[in-house]
Amino acid sequence: MIKTESTKQVQISENVFPLDAHILITENQDVNDLTIMDVSTPGEFKLRHLENAVNIDFFSKSFKSKLSELDTDKTYLVYCKVGGRSKLAQRVMKKVGFRKVYNLTGGTLLWEEEGLPFASGVQGRQLSFCPIFLTIILIRKIKKVLQAGYRLVSNAAVQCKDKAIVAESGSAVNKRCCCSK
Repeated sequence: MIKTESTKQVQISENVFPLDAHILITENQDVNDLTIMDVSTPGEFKLRHLENAVNIDFFSKSFKSKLSELDTDKTYLVYCKVGGRSKLAQRVMKKVGFRKVYNLTGGTLLWEEEGLPFASGVQGRQLSFCPIFLTIILIRKIKKVLQAGYRLVSNAAVQCKDKAIVAESGSAVNKRCCCSK
């Protein structure tokens, strides 16, 4: 008897921010491989959900049995309001053998903050003061500020490379560089 190696499928389990998730949805619009899964409660789903999303309540007693009805070879984008339940759902899905599961970091709150569209008929902006959501927003804004500051410092260091400060007239003035000690 000849033994054959069993091919173990590579699992993809990643967190994606709303803009990346929107690209994923857009790129798979015409392909029947992506399922958008909202793990919020039915009430939350009714108030706000992404276009073409299916609702499987993470808190439901039948959550795992509903997962067993799904095709594990498909790609899933899982989300909730903030991203906590979807992260837990992502772990469960990975554990039971789903091939590709993406978790929407920040959930529908960050999705809205990015100005991305919801399903038609969904009400406008809802304010929420969830600490997790506020932390995510704060970190993203700090990151942008730090990146902008780094670019300014990098540009100044390049200009000061020869220990010359270029005056507005364009002539070089030989002074000690502001970047060196």
